[in-house]
Amino acid sequence: MTHTASAQDVTIQSKSGLRGALERLFLMTPAMLHSIDMQGRLIAVSDDWLTQLGYSRQEVLGKLSSSFLTPESRDHAISRVLPEFFRQGRCENVEYQMVCKGGRVIDVLMSAILDKGANGQQPTSLAVVTDVTARKAAELKLAESERRYKGLVEDQSEMVSLATPDGELRFVNHAYARLHNTQPNEMSGKNLLDYVPEEHRSAVARHLQTICSHDHSVEYENQVCLPDGQARWISWTNRALADATGKVTLIHSVGRDINRRVAVEQRLKESEARYRLLAEYSADMVFQLDLGLVRNYVSPACREVLGYEPEEMIGVGPVSMMHPEDAERVAQILRSLLDGRADRHTVINRIRHRDGRWIWVEAQLRTLRNQQTGVPEGIIGALRDISARKAIEDQLAEAHRRLEVLAGQDGLTGLPNRRIFDGTLSSEHRRARREKQSLALVMIDVDWFKPYNDRYGHPAGDDCLKQIGRIISDAIRRAGDIVARYGGEEFVVILANTDEFGAAVVGERIRQAISVAAIPHDASPNRIVTISLGVASLAHDACEGTPETLLHEADRALYRAKSQGRNTVGLASELSFMPVAQPSNHALA
Repeated sequence: MTHTASAQDVTIQSKSGLRGALERLFLMTPAMLHSIDMQGRLIAVSDDWLTQLGYSRQEVLGKLSSSFLTPESRDHAISRVLPEFFRQGRCENVEYQMVCKGGRVIDVLMSAILDKGANGQQPTSLAVVTDVTARKAAELKLAESERRYKGLVEDQSEMVSLATPDGELRFVNHAYARLHNTQPNEMSGKNLLDYVPEEHRSAVARHLQTICSHDHSVEYENQVCLPDGQARWISWTNRALADATGKVTLIHSVGRDINRRVAVEQRLKESEARYRLLAEYSADMVFQLDLGLVRNYVSPACREVLGYEPEEMIGVGPVSMMHPEDAERVAQILRSLLDGRADRHTVINRIRHRDGRWIWVEAQLRTLRNQQTGVPEGIIGALRDISARKAIEDQLAEAHRRLEVLAGQDGLTGLPNRRIFDGTLSSEHRRARREKQSLALVMIDVDWFKPYNDRYGHPAGDDCLKQIGRIISDAIRRAGDIVARYGGEEFVVILANTDEFGAAVVGERIRQAISVAAIPHDASPNRIVTISLGVASLAHDACEGTPETLLHEADRALYRAKSQGRNTVGLASELSFMPVAQPSNHALA
């Protein structure tokens, strides 16, 4: 698109020096730029300024720049910012809220410089406005995510902590602090080894280092010292948290008192964000490239964005400062703007800051064309630092991913929990009706489990449930079948496209696998741990059957298996044990 300058479009008077450069910038830049006179009235605005706010040039020229601000921002501008700007000749990163034509409010940062002119010329200002609405929204989402995480953690009956690899406590919840008869803030900064009996400290310290070499949860048991001198055994589930470079920075721990075990389901919704990112955003760095892709103009904002003085960047190509993985891609985009394949482009890449670090930047680029011929003469662009925004977005995504994983996992066995089971059963039922397939359910209950706990203790009971969960999972051979912990000593198996006979085959295979494991159980008539199973199925043409119906029938079949002496498979359609005489499709799966 060719732009033609006119007195109405740009009122910058001088065609030489900074004023001449500014005139071209106002006509061609994709950035939000404006200029005001000594009374604060707008005398020039860029096309992007108008596009972002929704006004026409006739609607804004001659108006007070403060009239496009919210009342709060307007008071601040008139009383503080503008007087200081005209006195000092510059302002940097002023936070405003601007009002678009339709009433929408956006958050912006503004930086400006004032050329006071010479030989009777009128003073000329250049202000660069950066829309930071998205960044503000991302920061609010992160703060809400952190607040929700802390609320969830404080609701847990388990003890939760974040500690460095050498044991320094950075965060503990109230349950953790209550064990030591203190408050969370009084424990922050102390070393967790101080709460471990002296003879066990070296072993715990070695375990902390071991955690750092694993990318999965690690369980560990040790004693902790209480204020009254007693020592209590605590069972910990630990996981290392690494930063973007892979270096372990924190160890996340969930502890359960196994001296007086409380049978609760562990639900940790979200790990606390590893870092609290505080980054300053500067105004856009406006720059111009010639046909050789060398900078011939750079705005003063480069000091804040890249750490360089403007004169240091003149005559240098931008590709030379880019990350090697980004350089060729960005170079192709720049060439496409010069050879006519594109007129404008937005690119995100990494660039080397003067202090040596890589930062993420977003550049809005536009072809600079000769106003008479339309032939490309270079590229004009506006570049901003988006490192903090990108880190916040990545961190939010990771936090939500961890939340989803933890919310659906049974804390003891690692199997899907009741919440996941309920959702999966409903979705599998809908799919079975849609595809006209059978759907089967197997309910499993550990026989004589209360006597087992009374005989061996709750820690042994938990270990028994973990082992049974693993055996059931190993006995399920099809990838699409689902094993979940239903609650207490009950487990459930969802079998897609399976009739009652096929489900009975699977149930018998599970029952035999538990028997073969021969987990000792002196309080059982069988002297080993056994299970009872209830099997129910909805046929492909049972359109009126519901997930609740299937669950009720499987539970009824389980009751029958229990009443028939346990250690057997009960069927919803029959009153007697279903012997497995021949293989089914599921048995061969």
